[in-house]
Amino acid sequence: MNTEDIMHQITDEGAARPLLHPAQQSILWLVGINVYLLISLVFDGFRPDVMDKLNSTAFLVELFMLFIIGMSATFAAFCLSRPDDFQMPWIKYLPFPLLLIWGVFVFLSAGEHLQLHNLINSVALVEIHCPIHILGFSVVPAIVIFFLVRMGAAVRYYWAGIMSTLSVTAFAYLFMRLVENNDNPAHLLVWHALPILLLCIIGMFIGRKTLRW
Repeated sequence: MNTEDIMHQITDEGAARPLLHPAQQSILWLVGINVYLLISLVFDGFRPDVMDKLNSTAFLVELFMLFIIGMSATFAAFCLSRPDDFQMPWIKYLPFPLLLIWGVFVFLSAGEHLQLHNLINSVALVEIHCPIHILGFSVVPAIVIFFLVRMGAAVRYYWAGIMSTLSVTAFAYLFMRLVENNDNPAHLLVWHALPILLLCIIGMFIGRKTLRW
């Protein structure tokens, strides 16, 4: 779409209702995704050892980092829904340092449990139910956030798509940590982190197709 076509489209559509500030949109989204998370936990049930895990500092730190990653990706997605990235061109990189910190923390916490033979064993177990569960949790909120981002006028479709997907899948990972009684680092890498990475890559291309205006 060239500049003249865009101007004609804007003129034909008339005045549009202004979007909320990205921070306001993010707060509303976080309220919604957390309500959805709680409802999902009620239906799926908490892991049997959840009270013991909530007494673990390392587990709480991991959950907190996942929440912060999801929150930063949400804010980035709503900023990227503006043509000028809300005058913050660096915003698309915001979640990556947080992801790196989380990855280092998880790797150091894994210790000797994250070795090649552990990864091979995890792959051999073919625990496909985990990525299916992650996908099932993610579908509804993904549809919602892509719709909300599309209400803006994103021009960086790939970035908006990956941030929208990450804003959902970070909470999907958090959800799985609360429902699945499996702390094997190799399992978490193979059947949680890698499927989420794949979903984020798919989200980039979904953004390219659905966020055009």
